[in-house]
Amino acid sequence: MAIPDYYHITDAGAGDKSGDSWGNAMDEPAFETHLEGAVVAGEVHFIKDGSYTLDSDIDSSARDGTAVSPTALIAVKAGTTNEGANVVYSDWSRDASDRPFFDCNAYLFKVGDFHIVRNLDLEGADVRVLEVGVGGLVENCKSHNDDAVAGAQYALNGGANSAIINCEIISDTGWGSTLSSSGKFLFNYVHDTTDATRGYGYLMSGNSHTICFNVFDNCTNGINGTSDETTLVLNNTFYETDIGVSGTNGAGWVCINNIMEGNDTAGFKWTTQTDINFFWKNHGDDTRCTDMWDTVDTTTVFQDYLVSTGDPKFTTPGSDFSLQSDSPNVGSGMSIELGV
Repeated sequence: MAIPDYYHITDAGAGDKSGDSWGNAMDEPAFETHLEGAVVAGEVHFIKDGSYTLDSDIDSSARDGTAVSPTALIAVKAGTTNEGANVVYSDWSRDASDRPFFDCNAYLFKVGDFHIVRNLDLEGADVRVLEVGVGGLVENCKSHNDDAVAGAQYALNGGANSAIINCEIISDTGWGSTLSSSGKFLFNYVHDTTDATRGYGYLMSGNSHTICFNVFDNCTNGINGTSDETTLVLNNTFYETDIGVSGTNGAGWVCINNIMEGNDTAGFKWTTQTDINFFWKNHGDDTRCTDMWDTVDTTTVFQDYLVSTGDPKFTTPGSDFSLQSDSPNVGSGMSIELGV
Protein backbone atom coordinates (compact mmCIF):
# COMPACT_ATOMS: atom_id res chain seq x y z
CA MET A 1 0.00 0.00 0.00
CA ALA A 2 1.38 3.39 -0.99
CA ILE A 3 0.83 6.05 1.69
CA PRO A 4 0.02 9.37 0.01
CA ASP A 5 1.07 11.62 2.92
CA TYR A 6 1.99 11.76 6.58
CA TYR A 7 0.68 14.55 8.80
CA HIS A 8 1.75 15.73 12.25
CA ILE A 9 -0.55 17.18 14.93
CA THR A 10 0.25 18.79 18.30
CA ASP A 11 -1.96 20.59 20.79
CA ALA A 12 -0.35 24.00 20.14
CA GLY A 13 0.59 23.53 16.47
CA ALA A 14 3.76 25.03 14.99
CA GLY A 15 5.11 26.94 11.99
CA ASP A 16 2.72 27.20 9.06
CA LYS A 17 0.47 24.43 10.49
CA SER A 18 0.56 22.48 7.24
CA GLY A 19 1.29 19.29 9.15
CA ASP A 20 4.20 18.25 6.92
CA SER A 21 6.59 18.03 9.93
CA TRP A 22 6.63 18.56 13.68
CA GLY A 23 8.03 22.01 12.95
CA ASN A 24 4.87 22.76 10.97
CA ALA A 25 2.42 20.70 13.05
CA MET A 26 -1.30 21.23 12.75
CA ASP A 27 -3.21 22.33 15.84
CA GLU A 28 -6.73 21.03 16.54
CA PRO A 29 -8.60 23.54 14.32
CA ALA A 30 -6.22 22.92 11.38
CA PHE A 31 -6.51 19.15 11.93
CA GLU A 32 -10.32 19.38 11.92
CA THR A 33 -10.33 21.43 8.72
CA HIS A 34 -8.04 18.92 7.05
CA LEU A 35 -10.06 15.87 8.12
CA GLU A 36 -13.34 17.35 6.98
CA GLY A 37 -12.24 18.80 3.65
CA ALA A 38 -8.93 17.49 2.37
CA VAL A 39 -8.03 14.07 3.77
CA VAL A 40 -7.65 11.28 1.21
CA ALA A 41 -7.60 7.50 1.62
CA GLY A 42 -4.38 6.08 3.01
CA GLU A 43 -3.11 9.16 4.82
CA VAL A 44 -1.47 8.66 8.23
CA HIS A 45 -1.88 11.29 10.96
CA PHE A 46 0.43 11.25 13.97
CA ILE A 47 -1.10 13.02 17.00
CA LYS A 48 1.23 13.95 19.84
CA ASP A 49 0.39 13.52 23.49
CA GLY A 50 -1.29 16.67 24.83
CA SER A 51 -4.70 18.18 25.48
CA TYR A 52 -7.04 19.01 22.60
CA THR A 53 -10.39 20.79 22.96
CA LEU A 54 -13.14 20.59 20.36
CA ASP A 55 -15.23 23.72 19.79
CA SER A 56 -17.39 22.06 17.12
CA ASP A 57 -18.06 18.59 15.72
CA ILE A 58 -15.26 16.84 13.88
CA ASP A 59 -17.17 15.07 11.12
CA SER A 60 -15.15 13.59 8.30
CA SER A 61 -17.74 10.94 7.46
CA ALA A 62 -17.81 12.13 3.84
CA ARG A 63 -14.05 11.46 3.48
CA ASP A 64 -13.68 7.68 3.41
CA GLY A 65 -10.62 5.50 3.39
CA THR A 66 -10.72 2.19 1.56
CA ALA A 67 -10.19 -1.43 2.57
CA VAL A 68 -6.84 -1.39 0.75
CA SER A 69 -5.86 2.12 1.88
CA PRO A 70 -7.41 2.89 5.28
CA THR A 71 -6.91 6.33 6.76
CA ALA A 72 -5.03 6.24 10.08
CA LEU A 73 -5.08 8.42 13.19
CA ILE A 74 -2.27 7.25 15.48
CA ALA A 75 -1.31 8.89 18.76
CA VAL A 76 2.38 9.17 19.60
CA LYS A 77 4.34 10.14 22.71
CA ALA A 78 5.06 13.77 23.46
CA GLY A 79 8.81 13.20 23.20
CA THR A 80 8.64 11.73 19.70
CA THR A 81 11.10 13.32 17.27
CA ASN A 82 10.75 10.86 14.40
CA GLU A 83 8.61 12.12 11.54
CA GLY A 84 6.59 10.64 8.70
CA ALA A 85 7.71 7.20 7.58
CA ASN A 86 10.36 7.18 10.33
CA VAL A 87 7.80 7.05 13.16
CA VAL A 88 8.19 3.61 14.71
CA TYR A 89 5.94 1.51 16.92
CA SER A 90 7.94 2.40 20.03
CA ASP A 91 6.95 6.05 19.45
CA TRP A 92 3.26 5.24 19.85
CA SER A 93 1.45 6.43 22.99
CA ARG A 94 0.31 2.97 23.98
CA ASP A 95 0.19 3.60 27.74
CA ALA A 96 -2.81 5.31 29.29
CA SER A 97 -0.54 7.94 30.85
CA ASP A 98 0.67 9.31 27.51
CA ARG A 99 -2.38 9.12 25.28
CA PRO A 100 -3.46 12.51 23.90
CA PHE A 101 -6.68 13.71 25.53
CA PHE A 102 -9.56 15.06 23.44
CA ASP A 103 -12.05 17.09 25.45
CA CYS A 104 -14.99 16.76 23.12
CA ASN A 105 -17.34 18.84 25.31
CA ALA A 106 -20.78 18.50 23.69
CA TYR A 107 -19.35 17.61 20.28
CA LEU A 108 -18.89 14.49 18.21
CA PHE A 109 -15.64 13.04 16.88
CA LYS A 110 -16.74 11.15 13.75
CA VAL A 111 -14.64 9.67 10.96
CA GLY A 112 -15.59 7.96 7.71
CA ASP A 113 -15.42 4.39 6.47
CA PHE A 114 -12.17 2.41 6.72
CA HIS A 115 -10.46 4.52 9.34
CA ILE A 116 -7.99 3.26 11.95
CA VAL A 117 -8.01 5.13 15.27
CA ARG A 118 -5.34 4.21 17.83
CA ASN A 119 -4.34 5.35 21.32
CA LEU A 120 -6.70 8.30 21.88
CA ASP A 121 -8.40 9.32 25.14
CA LEU A 122 -11.75 11.02 24.52
CA GLU A 123 -14.43 12.38 26.81
CA GLY A 124 -17.61 14.21 25.89
CA ALA A 125 -21.36 14.58 26.22
CA ASP A 126 -22.68 14.30 22.69
CA VAL A 127 -25.01 11.55 21.47
CA ARG A 128 -21.79 9.76 20.51
CA VAL A 129 -18.27 10.61 21.60
CA LEU A 130 -16.35 8.61 18.98
CA GLU A 131 -17.88 7.12 15.84
CA VAL A 132 -16.21 5.21 13.02
CA GLY A 133 -17.79 4.09 9.76
CA VAL A 134 -17.91 0.80 7.89
CA GLY A 135 -14.76 -1.31 8.20
CA GLY A 136 -13.30 0.86 10.94
CA LEU A 137 -10.83 -0.17 13.64
CA VAL A 138 -10.59 1.46 17.08
CA GLU A 139 -7.72 0.13 19.16
CA ASN A 140 -6.25 0.98 22.56
CA CYS A 141 -8.50 4.01 23.05
CA LYS A 142 -10.50 5.28 26.00
CA SER A 143 -13.93 6.75 25.31
CA HIS A 144 -16.09 8.20 28.08
CA ASN A 145 -19.55 9.66 27.57
CA ASP A 146 -20.10 11.85 30.62
CA ASP A 147 -23.47 13.32 29.63
CA ALA A 148 -25.46 14.17 32.74
CA VAL A 149 -28.80 13.84 30.92
CA ALA A 150 -30.10 10.34 30.20
CA GLY A 151 -30.67 9.59 26.53
CA ALA A 152 -29.50 7.67 23.49
CA GLN A 153 -25.80 8.29 24.11
CA TYR A 154 -22.91 6.03 23.17
CA ALA A 155 -19.30 6.31 24.18
CA LEU A 156 -18.13 4.47 21.06
CA ASN A 157 -20.05 3.54 17.92
CA GLY A 158 -18.96 1.55 14.86
CA GLY A 159 -20.41 0.70 11.45
CA ALA A 160 -20.75 -2.71 9.82
CA ASN A 161 -17.62 -4.88 9.71
CA SER A 162 -15.83 -2.64 12.19
CA ALA A 163 -13.79 -3.72 15.21
CA ILE A 164 -13.17 -2.35 18.69
CA ILE A 165 -10.13 -3.86 20.35
CA ASN A 166 -8.44 -3.30 23.72
CA CYS A 167 -10.41 -0.16 24.61
CA GLU A 168 -11.78 1.25 27.86
CA ILE A 169 -15.41 2.32 27.52
CA ILE A 170 -17.56 4.24 30.02
CA SER A 171 -20.98 5.84 29.64
CA ASP A 172 -22.54 7.62 32.60
CA THR A 173 -26.12 7.77 31.33
CA GLY A 174 -26.27 5.81 28.09
CA TRP A 175 -24.87 2.81 26.25
CA GLY A 176 -21.20 1.93 26.28
CA SER A 177 -20.64 0.74 22.73
CA THR A 178 -22.55 -0.44 19.70
CA LEU A 179 -21.49 -2.04 16.44
CA SER A 180 -23.50 -2.88 13.34
CA SER A 181 -23.56 -6.31 11.67
CA SER A 182 -20.39 -8.41 11.66
CA GLY A 183 -18.82 -6.36 14.41
CA LYS A 184 -15.84 -7.61 16.40
CA PHE A 185 -15.56 -6.56 20.05
CA LEU A 186 -12.39 -7.96 21.62
CA PHE A 187 -10.30 -7.48 24.79
CA ASN A 188 -12.23 -4.39 25.98
CA TYR A 189 -12.92 -3.16 29.50
CA VAL A 190 -16.47 -1.78 29.71
CA HIS A 191 -17.51 -0.37 33.06
CA ASP A 192 -19.86 1.94 34.93
CA THR A 193 -22.63 2.03 32.33
CA THR A 194 -25.44 2.08 34.86
CA ASP A 195 -28.38 4.01 33.42
CA ALA A 196 -31.54 2.15 34.48
CA THR A 197 -32.86 1.64 30.92
CA ARG A 198 -29.83 2.21 28.66
CA GLY A 199 -26.83 1.08 30.66
CA TYR A 200 -25.72 -1.69 28.33
CA GLY A 201 -22.02 -2.28 28.02
CA TYR A 202 -22.45 -3.52 24.45
CA LEU A 203 -25.61 -3.00 22.41
CA MET A 204 -25.56 -4.79 19.11
CA SER A 205 -27.24 -3.95 15.84
CA GLY A 206 -27.72 -6.56 13.13
CA ASN A 207 -26.20 -10.04 13.18
CA SER A 208 -22.95 -12.00 13.18
CA HIS A 209 -21.06 -10.42 16.07
CA THR A 210 -17.90 -11.74 17.68
CA ILE A 211 -17.70 -10.70 21.36
CA CYS A 212 -14.67 -12.23 23.04
CA PHE A 213 -12.23 -11.70 25.93
CA ASN A 214 -13.99 -8.61 27.32
CA VAL A 215 -14.71 -7.54 30.89
CA PHE A 216 -18.12 -6.01 31.66
CA ASP A 217 -18.05 -4.45 35.12
CA ASN A 218 -20.89 -2.55 36.86
CA CYS A 219 -23.20 -2.30 33.85
CA THR A 220 -27.00 -2.49 33.84
CA ASN A 221 -26.58 -5.23 31.25
CA GLY A 222 -23.29 -6.50 29.94
CA ILE A 223 -24.52 -7.38 26.43
CA ASN A 224 -27.94 -6.67 24.97
CA GLY A 225 -29.23 -7.43 21.50
CA THR A 226 -32.14 -8.49 19.35
CA SER A 227 -30.26 -10.44 16.70
CA ASP A 228 -30.73 -14.17 16.30
CA GLU A 229 -27.97 -15.16 13.89
CA THR A 230 -24.41 -16.39 14.40
CA THR A 231 -23.25 -14.34 17.36
CA LEU A 232 -20.37 -15.73 19.43
CA VAL A 233 -19.96 -14.72 23.09
CA LEU A 234 -16.72 -16.34 24.25
CA ASN A 235 -14.35 -15.98 27.22
CA ASN A 236 -15.92 -12.81 28.66
CA THR A 237 -16.21 -11.78 32.31
CA PHE A 238 -19.47 -10.29 33.62
CA TYR A 239 -19.01 -8.81 37.07
CA GLU A 240 -21.69 -7.07 39.15
CA THR A 241 -23.96 -6.25 36.23
CA ASP A 242 -27.73 -6.64 36.55
CA ILE A 243 -27.87 -9.28 33.81
CA GLY A 244 -24.76 -10.48 32.03
CA VAL A 245 -26.29 -11.31 28.62
CA SER A 246 -29.84 -10.35 27.68
CA GLY A 247 -32.05 -9.68 24.69
CA THR A 248 -35.24 -10.64 22.92
CA ASN A 249 -34.09 -13.42 20.57
CA GLY A 250 -30.68 -15.01 20.85
CA ALA A 251 -31.61 -18.26 19.15
CA GLY A 252 -28.42 -18.28 17.08
CA TRP A 253 -26.09 -17.20 19.87
CA VAL A 254 -23.31 -19.40 21.18
CA CYS A 255 -22.11 -18.50 24.69
CA ILE A 256 -19.07 -20.45 25.88
CA ASN A 257 -16.39 -20.13 28.59
CA ASN A 258 -17.83 -16.97 30.18
CA ILE A 259 -17.48 -16.08 33.86
CA MET A 260 -20.57 -14.69 35.60
CA GLU A 261 -19.98 -13.31 39.11
CA GLY A 262 -22.17 -11.15 41.33
CA ASN A 263 -24.78 -10.27 38.70
CA ASP A 264 -27.93 -9.11 40.47
CA THR A 265 -30.60 -10.90 38.43
CA ALA A 266 -28.86 -13.63 36.45
CA GLY A 267 -26.07 -14.55 34.11
CA PHE A 268 -28.31 -15.08 31.05
CA LYS A 269 -31.82 -13.84 30.40
CA TRP A 270 -32.81 -16.20 27.60
CA THR A 271 -32.51 -19.78 26.48
CA THR A 272 -29.66 -20.09 24.04
CA GLN A 273 -26.73 -22.41 23.44
CA THR A 274 -24.58 -22.02 26.51
CA ASP A 275 -21.75 -24.42 27.23
CA ILE A 276 -19.10 -24.63 29.94
CA ASN A 277 -19.79 -21.27 31.59
CA PHE A 278 -18.84 -20.46 35.17
CA PHE A 279 -21.28 -18.96 37.69
CA TRP A 280 -20.76 -17.54 41.19
CA LYS A 281 -22.93 -15.50 43.55
CA ASN A 282 -25.43 -14.31 40.96
CA HIS A 283 -28.95 -13.39 42.10
CA GLY A 284 -27.60 -13.15 45.61
CA ASP A 285 -26.36 -16.72 45.84
CA ASP A 286 -24.79 -19.52 43.84
CA THR A 287 -27.82 -21.79 43.52
CA ARG A 288 -27.96 -23.11 39.98
CA CYS A 289 -31.64 -22.45 39.38
CA THR A 290 -31.27 -18.70 39.92
CA ASP A 291 -27.57 -18.41 39.19
CA MET A 292 -27.65 -18.87 35.45
CA TRP A 293 -30.89 -17.91 33.73
CA ASP A 294 -33.69 -15.47 34.34
CA THR A 295 -37.25 -16.55 33.41
CA VAL A 296 -36.19 -20.14 32.63
CA ASP A 297 -37.16 -23.18 34.71
CA THR A 298 -33.75 -24.78 35.06
CA THR A 299 -35.09 -27.41 37.45
CA THR A 300 -36.49 -29.29 34.45
CA VAL A 301 -34.47 -27.93 31.53
CA PHE A 302 -30.77 -27.77 32.34
CA GLN A 303 -29.34 -25.61 29.57
CA ASP A 304 -25.64 -25.39 30.35
CA TYR A 305 -23.36 -28.40 29.84
CA LEU A 306 -20.54 -28.99 32.33
CA VAL A 307 -21.46 -25.83 34.18
CA SER A 308 -19.24 -24.86 37.10
CA THR A 309 -19.88 -22.78 40.20
CA GLY A 310 -17.55 -21.43 42.83
CA ASP A 311 -15.31 -18.45 43.45
CA PRO A 312 -13.33 -17.73 40.25
CA LYS A 313 -10.60 -16.08 42.37
CA PHE A 314 -9.92 -12.88 40.45
CA THR A 315 -6.62 -11.29 41.43
CA THR A 316 -8.41 -8.17 42.69
CA PRO A 317 -12.19 -8.33 42.09
CA GLY A 318 -13.44 -5.06 40.67
CA SER A 319 -10.12 -3.93 39.22
CA ASP A 320 -7.87 -6.80 38.16
CA PHE A 321 -9.85 -9.63 36.60
CA SER A 322 -6.89 -11.89 35.90
CA LEU A 323 -7.16 -15.28 37.59
CA GLN A 324 -5.06 -16.46 40.49
CA SER A 325 -3.06 -19.61 39.88
CA ASP A 326 -5.43 -21.71 42.00
CA SER A 327 -8.59 -20.45 40.28
CA PRO A 328 -10.94 -23.28 39.30
CA ASN A 329 -11.31 -21.58 35.92
CA VAL A 330 -7.71 -22.18 34.91
CA GLY A 331 -7.66 -24.92 32.29
CA SER A 332 -11.33 -25.79 32.80
CA GLY A 333 -12.98 -24.28 29.73
CA MET A 334 -13.63 -25.60 26.27
CA SER A 335 -10.63 -25.47 23.93
CA ILE A 336 -11.60 -23.45 20.86
CA GLU A 337 -9.65 -22.22 17.86
CA LEU A 338 -10.92 -18.73 17.04
CA GLY A 339 -10.36 -17.25 13.61
CA VAL A 340 -11.11 -13.53 13.73
